[in-house]
Amino acid sequence: MNTPPSDGFPIRTRTTPAAWDELRRTFHSSMMMDTALTSLAENIDGCVWSVKGADETPAAYVDLSYPEVIDRLRARGLPPAVLDDLVDILRGTLAFDESFGEMVGIAGKAEAESDPVPRNLERLGIPLAFPVRLCNLTPGTFEFCQRENIEVLADFLTFSRGASRQVIIGGEFRELLNAITHIDEETIARFLPFRIKTSGLYFIEGLALLVKSLPEEARQRLVKQPESLPDDLRARAALLAEYFKNQIQEMQAAVKAGTQISRLVAPLDDMPIEPSVAALLRVHLTPRPVVLTTAPAPAKPGFFRRLFGLRR
Repeated sequence: MNTPPSDGFPIRTRTTPAAWDELRRTFHSSMMMDTALTSLAENIDGCVWSVKGADETPAAYVDLSYPEVIDRLRARGLPPAVLDDLVDILRGTLAFDESFGEMVGIAGKAEAESDPVPRNLERLGIPLAFPVRLCNLTPGTFEFCQRENIEVLADFLTFSRGASRQVIIGGEFRELLNAITHIDEETIARFLPFRIKTSGLYFIEGLALLVKSLPEEARQRLVKQPESLPDDLRARAALLAEYFKNQIQEMQAAVKAGTQISRLVAPLDDMPIEPSVAALLRVHLTPRPVVLTTAPAPAKPGFFRRLFGLRR
């Protein structure tokens, strides 16, 4: 559509002034007013918002009239047609709001006995106290958890019940909650160190999630050089080891009794990654060497002089 702006030059957008006004009024009810447009765009297929900045949120645009939003885009060095991208992001966000609200409404019922999520977690052997920082989530979602003080799965469920009109960054929380609600074990295992066709969370599955996040070349390198694991994943492995320390003690006893580490990783049933996981597991099952702190004996008088041929 061509709309004449105040400066007399035509504006070419698919969005009419009336459609923009209706959309921005509707979006005022969304809880995502202050969420970065770059994050919202990640939820919408084919959408990208290229402008980054703390003020690049829906709130920066939805209070503006059609001519004003065009002027704002131009001030940011963007052509008027970018308004169509903004509209797609806002409409897609509203659509996610509605679908997510219907889904988490199940978890938001007042009667605890009617809530399937805690029952399913118990059935799957997943503790509510499992730390979110040990889940397999993107950095953006981890940052979101820190801002919202979401530390364990119980916090996640509490947040979800009160977020009936909120789109979670990257859609990961929505996907995980839906998987727990419907007991989709494969999806759960993408986010948690869950053992499919069994129950419970396991250290080995936690290491497997770390390995799966690496390219094939890095996986192969781990087999001979487990210390090549990137620092951020090594830190996550250390946290997993602390959480699953009882399992590690049991596996140490099994290895001492003659069990091969390859047998310990066999439940993964994933031959391509098992050697890499076994290499990482071996590091955590090997006792740390004891470092002696006894001070060395003092050198005999004149030792360094004799060593370097110095004379008095």
